[in-house]
Amino acid sequence: MNRRAAKQITANIRDEFAAIRKDAVRHLDSSVPVDHARELLGQHVPALVVGRAQILLDSLLIYLMEDAMEALSSAPTDVKNYFYALDLRARIKGSFSLEPHTLQFSVDPRVVAGSAAAGGTLVAGGLIIALVLPGVVGRLIAGLGTLVASAVAYRLAHSAGSPAARKALESDLSTYLAQSETQVADWLAGVERAFVENFGAFASKYGIRQGDAS
Repeated sequence: MNRRAAKQITANIRDEFAAIRKDAVRHLDSSVPVDHARELLGQHVPALVVGRAQILLDSLLIYLMEDAMEALSSAPTDVKNYFYALDLRARIKGSFSLEPHTLQFSVDPRVVAGSAAAGGTLVAGGLIIALVLPGVVGRLIAGLGTLVASAVAYRLAHSAGSPAARKALESDLSTYLAQSETQVADWLAGVERAFVENFGAFASKYGIRQGDAS
């Protein structure tokens, strides 16, 4: 077996993940609400990785079969028929499945900003009530006002944090795809090793000399 398959699949992996990135980035557009973008990315991107990985698996097995047939080009017809009967491509494919990582999101900056604003409002309001207003009824009314103000502060800060939240999503997506590309490359390397080992055993059994072409 030569190393052509490995070179070809490496280029294919780069191309497929470039396509995944291009597809996923659509969900980061400013027209897509951040919460909706998180939901779409969390569901869509891992499924996209699995789908592309299956395409890459089929491509790799085609390359490996081409390499195998090249190595068997001078073999007797019966040896070639024995190899076809092995159905090595299907056997290897059935032995490998990919479990993608879950797309994990970092802490939403909007929640952090909103919580800080709301907490600050509550603390400030509580101090004012304790220092200024006498009586239980007055403090209850003022306390309700402080809660409303706190809720408003949370919503305003939460909304203002949307650009930061979108940037965080972009970073999370970039990290996930880089890790997934490595995962898929390692997975396919395992497929290649299994195929080469099985073909090597077959070639050794029938005295087939494998070339080292690149």
